[in-house]
Amino acid sequence: MKSIKIKLLQEGMVTASEVKDRLGRTLLTSGQTITANNLKTLKAWGITDVNIEDSNKSKDNLSAVDEVEVKASPVIIKEQEILFKYSDQRHPAVAELYSVCLSRKVQLSLEDK
Repeated sequence: MKSIKIKLLQEGMVTASEVKDRLGRTLLTSGQTITANNLKTLKAWGITDVNIEDSNKSKDNLSAVDEVEVKASPVIIKEQEILFKYSDQRHPAVAELYSVCLSRKVQLSLEDK
């Protein structure tokens, strides 16, 4: 069993355990194969990571898509903090939005150079 981020989750992977929302409702059962609709549902409910079965297929998929750590300058982080100062960054959806925005700002700053 391996826990992976939702952005690395791919169709065809199999859940190793139930996926539940914040209220405890089951969104996916254990052993369920991930579909495109499942991915949309998980993102809509703010799920950040899912336990996936360790099979040869999922290991190959995970090794092909490695998550890159974002290294942002203090200036970019300060700008980002100002934009999100009234947001609850503990909420999974807000935390994911923060991460995406930070990645894009870093990417844009690298393209400007």
